[in-house]
Amino acid sequence: MAYRTLHRKAAIEDISESYESDICYSIVGKNCLKNNIKVRDVFLPEVRVIEEQAFCNCTALKNVEFPKIERVKQQAFANCSNLKAVIFPKDLREVDQAAFYKCKRMEKVSFPEDSRCRTIPQQAFAECRQLKQLVLPDTLEIIENEAFYKCDSLTYVRLPRLLLKIGDKSFYQCGLETLNLPDSLRYIGESAFLKCKNLRYVRIPRSVEHIGKWAFHGCSRLEVLEIRHDPVEVGEWITNKNCTIRCRRGSRMEEYAREYENPVEYL
Repeated sequence: MAYRTLHRKAAIEDISESYESDICYSIVGKNCLKNNIKVRDVFLPEVRVIEEQAFCNCTALKNVEFPKIERVKQQAFANCSNLKAVIFPKDLREVDQAAFYKCKRMEKVSFPEDSRCRTIPQQAFAECRQLKQLVLPDTLEIIENEAFYKCDSLTYVRLPRLLLKIGDKSFYQCGLETLNLPDSLRYIGESAFLKCKNLRYVRIPRSVEHIGKWAFHGCSRLEVLEIRHDPVEVGEWITNKNCTIRCRRGSRMEEYAREYENPVEYL
């Protein structure tokens, strides 16, 4: 069976509110349906790759189904303002930068447990302001800068047990109420959880070597930041002055708390 690319001209000539093709397309081409304001439902059962901006600004799009998708490229679904949910299949290997940027009515994103995806890239789901359900695969290792930036409605996320890095502003201004950082984690970026105003308690695992400046600053309800070890690097003002830093007596974290005028509680 020969696979084919769905190009913009063919798609525009054939498109309606619902799109399903009998041809075994394996690729949805670059800009294929960009700015189309008619299409609402898309089902392409054999598609493996969705190219750059293929569905960008498809503001009526509500449902997509690609059961064999392997890669979603840059801005493929950016600003699809009515897209409600994305459920990825196990074949998915890669989601590119800003793939679902500003899908402001997106409520659910789900990866299968056995997904091959290792990285959530920069701005992949940034400003998905209605995102409430987020299921990440256990195989995930890196969450890049601004991946979930300003996902205001996101109150809980189960972070993968193999996660190594949380990038700059990854969860900036999210609605997180609880946060369980995995024991594999090594890097927390600058402003990673800045302005997460519902957080009350955070424990930093011993594996963490780097905490960027302002990592938990602006978390106005954060009462306790517990750090049982001395990370290699700790940036400026990682939390507000009224937050208690719980640490070991005589540690460098105690010195840090004194320098930044945080209350100290000893382990």
